[in-house]
Amino acid sequence: MSSAELLSPVPLPEVVSTRYKHVCKEGCCKPRWSDFKDVDDDFKDLVARTANVPIIQCMSQRKGKWVTTSITVQDVSMRKVLKEVLEGYQGLDLDLEDYTFRTPFMPLCHRWEDLTHFRLNVQDPVLKRTVTNMTDFLTQIVASTVSSMERIEKTGKIRCHNIWQLFAPDTLVSTKIHGVSITCRVKECTEIGRVGASCWRVTMEYIDWNGETTGFSQITATIEPYDGYRRVNSLPVFPISFLEDEASYRASMTARGRIFEQLRGYHIMDANGVRVTIEEDAAKKSKPVRRPIAGRVCIDTHAYYTSRNMAKPDMKPLPGPEDSKDIESRDNEDDVNMDTDNERVPPESSRDSRSAAISVEENPRAGGPVKRVENLQPLTDEQCLLATPWVMGFDLRSKDWCELRVDELQPVTWNDEAFDKLVLPPGEKQLAWDFVEAKNLALSEEFDDFIPDKGRGLIILMFGPPGVGKTFTAEAVADKSRVPLYAMSAAELGTAPDAVEKALEKALGLCRLWNAMLLLDEADVFLGARTPHSIARNELVAIFLRMLEYYPGTMFLTTNRIGSIDAAFQSRVDLFLPYRDLTPGARREVWTNFIERAGRDKFDIADASLDKLSELAMNGREIKNLIKSVQLLSLRSGTKISVELLYMLAERRVQALAQAGAFREG
Repeated sequence: MSSAELLSPVPLPEVVSTRYKHVCKEGCCKPRWSDFKDVDDDFKDLVARTANVPIIQCMSQRKGKWVTTSITVQDVSMRKVLKEVLEGYQGLDLDLEDYTFRTPFMPLCHRWEDLTHFRLNVQDPVLKRTVTNMTDFLTQIVASTVSSMERIEKTGKIRCHNIWQLFAPDTLVSTKIHGVSITCRVKECTEIGRVGASCWRVTMEYIDWNGETTGFSQITATIEPYDGYRRVNSLPVFPISFLEDEASYRASMTARGRIFEQLRGYHIMDANGVRVTIEEDAAKKSKPVRRPIAGRVCIDTHAYYTSRNMAKPDMKPLPGPEDSKDIESRDNEDDVNMDTDNERVPPESSRDSRSAAISVEENPRAGGPVKRVENLQPLTDEQCLLATPWVMGFDLRSKDWCELRVDELQPVTWNDEAFDKLVLPPGEKQLAWDFVEAKNLALSEEFDDFIPDKGRGLIILMFGPPGVGKTFTAEAVADKSRVPLYAMSAAELGTAPDAVEKALEKALGLCRLWNAMLLLDEADVFLGARTPHSIARNELVAIFLRMLEYYPGTMFLTTNRIGSIDAAFQSRVDLFLPYRDLTPGARREVWTNFIERAGRDKFDIADASLDKLSELAMNGREIKNLIKSVQLLSLRSGTKISVELLYMLAERRVQALAQAGAFREG
């Protein structure tokens, strides 16, 4: 053999095994020898050699002990079983994860009971052996966690690091929004790392209404770190299975959800409780502010978004008739969890309404029809259980949008007696009603201006001294018409032209949406005749006239200075209603009305004594306030209100006002 042949490379696999030294670039671990030049090829070889192994277990050293960090199920039959058992587990995509589970193996622990149930009931002997082999191995992995979950269920107490064990996806949980309990469905529970200690964040969904459709919105709840054990039902969010009386809770929440179901769309209601508005604090951070409320409100989420030029939030749609599963589609209702953090999360998904009980409503009085397209499909009991306790409403007194509790709302009680008790000459009172009734019947459609949508409204100007019933007239007519009254004063609008225009647009827009009547009290600043010397006020009058021209509804205006109104405005008034100082006969009627409204049995007063009271020159507002004052005195003393007390207080008031008038004149 030549020297050249001796030097040529000849593979000698039976004689030589070549190894390659790989040094850690970070210098934190010892050099490692491998059969491959490329370290990645080493791992590929390992994968190839174990490709037919049913389960791959990966372990790492922690504190000197080998612990399982992940497992990968490779066997086809085992994968089919896991796919069936873990179906619907939110946030888990088995194919994407290649059937790999990582510590703490949440899906396997949460569905362990389902997996063992599958093993006990499988009939095929080959599949049974496969499932048994898999569960026997997995038992070593999840046994301590499953025991922990059983202990939590038995004792009702839990350590902070085990919080995730409570919140399997789809678990029904109880939490609070603005201090009111709500049932939600868990989407996921994640650990959030912080300096010093971690906390847990539970993401949930509940059923809400966006003014167009009913769907799922999201909220999150945060469980702060704590030491030792804590009772599960003391957490800010916890499974409803830990309630002392879960059945009563479910019944109560479902009944409340039925109220929510009925409040979708537009409703005039009486509110008595609390309202919540989102306001900025000194640090410019938004926070909910609770205030008492007692009065009429308009429940209308559609109007909330429309009037504020906001897009309605997208929501995950409810299951439609073609869906085989309802919101509690797991083996039983107890598998569903809900929780909250009092922090609302922007909704997800698209606005794809699958099933439709569609209500389309047009307001023919609007300048350009306002259409309501509302999916009012009936809700199931399970969906009502998940419904929000809050709805969006407009406080007609404060003119604020706010959230209102559904169980603190009642159907509005219309004051049918108000119009009958209205102290006006019979002819004028009937004339006012005839005008409004004709408008309600849309008879004015025949008298449109030559320009489309112009001059279709009804404007009633009430003028006269204060306290003679101008405001009460508007309130009485609105109640008789069964529509809301949007009442505001000129002072609320301000004097800056831009602000006035914006406030008027808001008020008129809402009146269009609700077919409400508008009352603008003390409107003198908008009605006064324009002069060359007052450019700013002239601009206000021009803005008001322009917006009035295209308003299609009924508007009441009050003024104490009829002699100074602008000529352009005079021509736009449909009905002038004059009010005069009350005559003794009218005052007697006002006294009688307020005494009867307060309760005749609370007063010790004869009919003849009313004649004496009626001689005192008081207006209706003064009589009303006096009755309110003596009622407070009566509550303190517990006695009936005497005519002597009424007369003394009324006489003193008249004398004091007379002295004040003389002082001003002097």
